[in-house]
Amino acid sequence: MRIWYQSYTRIGFDPKWKNIENHLTRHIQRVARPDTEVDIYGVEKMSPKLTESGYIQLMHLSQVVENALKAERKGYDAFCLGGTLDLGHSILREILDIPVAFILESSLYQACLFGTKFAIISLNEMMLQRQMELVKFYGLESRIVPSEHLNWTMTDFLELLEKSPQSVIDAFTETAKKVIGRGVGALIPGFGPLGSFFGERGFHEIEDIPIVDIIGSVIKTAETLVVLSKMGIKRSRKGVYSYATKEELMAARRLYGVE
Repeated sequence: MRIWYQSYTRIGFDPKWKNIENHLTRHIQRVARPDTEVDIYGVEKMSPKLTESGYIQLMHLSQVVENALKAERKGYDAFCLGGTLDLGHSILREILDIPVAFILESSLYQACLFGTKFAIISLNEMMLQRQMELVKFYGLESRIVPSEHLNWTMTDFLELLEKSPQSVIDAFTETAKKVIGRGVGALIPGFGPLGSFFGERGFHEIEDIPIVDIIGSVIKTAETLVVLSKMGIKRSRKGVYSYATKEELMAARRLYGVE
C-alpha cells in the first residue's frame, strides 16, 4: 500500500528541517509494514505563529488540502496528517474518499489501550490548549489528567535538537514526572518531531509509564484503515462528513477558482 505522510512543517523546502526529516524517514521505515510505501511531504509556507493563530492555521491548511487531493488523484491508499493540532479534521474527511489518519487522534486512542488515564506533554501552552480542545472533541475528556508543556517555540526545539539532543529528552522527562503522579498510564508527546526523535532514540518509557509512539500510531492507523477499506468496510459519508457530495465539492472548487 502507498501512504502520503503530510507534515505541517517545511520539510523538503527548508534545510533547517532536514534533521527532522531524517529522523522521521528512518522511524517510519522501522514501524511501517514491509509492503507499505510511505512518502513524506512538507509545505512550502509556514508562519512562525502557526501554533498561536486560528486565522494563520486556516491559511496554512489550504496547502494541506491541496496536497491531500493530489495524494488521492495520484492513487495513494491513505493520507496521514503528521501535525498534532489535527488541522482540517472534518474538512479532509469530507473531501477525500481515501482513508485519512490524524496523528493526535490516533495517539489518543492508542493511549487508552495502555491505561485508564493519559497526559499530553506539549511543546507550548497554545498548542496544549488546542490539544485539550481536541481531547474533548474526540470524547476522551474523562480519560486525560491535567497536562503539561515544555514552554518551547518550534525554533527553540530545532536549536536544542541540533546543539544538545539529550537536553530534549531530559526536559521531557522532567516535565513528564509532574503528570506521572496524577495516575497516568501513558504519555503522549504533543509535537510530531518529538515523536520521531524519541522513536529513533528508542525512548519509550519514563518510570515504567509508556510513551505513545505517535508516528507509529498514525502509520498503523492508516494501514488498518486501508486493510479495512479493501475488505469493503469504509467510512460513511453520512453524518458529520456529508455536507456535500464529492461532485458538489469539486464544483465549488471551480466556482472559487481553486480547481
